[in-house]
Amino acid sequence: MKHPLNPIDEVFLAMDRELGLVQGQFLRFRGLTPSLGELHDHLAERLPRLPRLTHRAVTGGRGAFRAPSSVFELSDHVQEMKLPVGTPLDEVLSALVRRPLCERGPLWTITLVHSYADDEYAVCYRVHHGLEDGMGAAHVAAVLFGAQAPGRPPRDGERSGRRSGPLFTAGPRELLRGALSVGAGMTRGLAPGRLWPRAQGAAPENLAMCSTSATRRELSELGRVFGGTVNDAFLMGLWGALSAWSATGDGRRDVRSVFRKAPVPVRMPLSTRHEGEEDAVGNHLTTTVLTLPGHEVPPADAFAQLVGSTQRMRSSGLRPASRALVALLPAPLIRWTVRRLLSPRSSPLYASNYALPAGLSFRDDPAVDAIPLGVLLPGNALSVTLLSCGSRVQVSFLYDRRLPGARRLAELWREALDELNAMDAPPA
Repeated sequence: MKHPLNPIDEVFLAMDRELGLVQGQFLRFRGLTPSLGELHDHLAERLPRLPRLTHRAVTGGRGAFRAPSSVFELSDHVQEMKLPVGTPLDEVLSALVRRPLCERGPLWTITLVHSYADDEYAVCYRVHHGLEDGMGAAHVAAVLFGAQAPGRPPRDGERSGRRSGPLFTAGPRELLRGALSVGAGMTRGLAPGRLWPRAQGAAPENLAMCSTSATRRELSELGRVFGGTVNDAFLMGLWGALSAWSATGDGRRDVRSVFRKAPVPVRMPLSTRHEGEEDAVGNHLTTTVLTLPGHEVPPADAFAQLVGSTQRMRSSGLRPASRALVALLPAPLIRWTVRRLLSPRSSPLYASNYALPAGLSFRDDPAVDAIPLGVLLPGNALSVTLLSCGSRVQVSFLYDRRLPGARRLAELWREALDELNAMDAPPA
């Protein structure tokens, strides 16, 4: 049965299909490494709950839609990667993001990664952004490795991966504010206040990752001290990391010098899903640009500025307005708008934040944590993603390894967070 693609899916699918637009999660488990057959059998048991994994995207003269793949074989999508003992985690992640997806059928792959550490292995789900946004990928991970039994598959006529909530999730005034916010984002994409340099496309062999960890409580308490949220603390760590990284730039041709000269606009995706739509297939999101404070601003003042910006963003009506506009406006207009909103000339990096449910496991082996594999939008040289899983938080940077000093960005984010935690609380 065919299901139409939404215009946002079409935009991502029309972009370069190389590795930069592939996202996913690297789930680490404690225990003895299973065989590839054990993983295959486990996935086969749960696959009926995820018909999306057997569907491919079709675009062309007859429209854009999803349909069951005539060449789908689960074994084509389940791979294995064995690495030398002692391989650093960042090298493991970098090796993964350079691997192509399955060449047959739907654009996703699950890889069993092992031997890099004693008593530990990982299962990595990767999918093209044109098929899933972050919350959709999180739903897949929850079904595949959640504690609950798979249950029966959806029957014909039942909602299966479709958006089911109301079209309008806010009042007229908030929807109007949100529409104006969309217009402002388009203007910024067409005529940004400052043209950021467009990065060259990263060839697969030049993709790399670095990561670090924190606790959700650590970020939550830090955000609360300054009147903000976990997301504010995450972005302040990014502010500190970019400040330290850009300070090492040593010439006009060094991109770090560009980051040092002005406040950095960061593009962030915002989910437009309604409650109960966690299983909706495809991309249900909009984007906004938040400008990090200038590097010369004292940290406490920068935190206050950032919290003010995110509070205005949350009250702008952008999410409900975008949800309604995607459903009501012609698809060609939505595709044109989304391409303008994703312009790399208006923002040099992409920052996302989402969560997985706690209690993931495989064969009774508990998940230690989950590291996000973000996407590198065309024209951007790096991206950063925060993924929460239970009490743990992992932050990862995906970048072009030709970017000077980028391999230290995760380390610099962690150092910035420690410095922020050591600051005195602002006066009430």
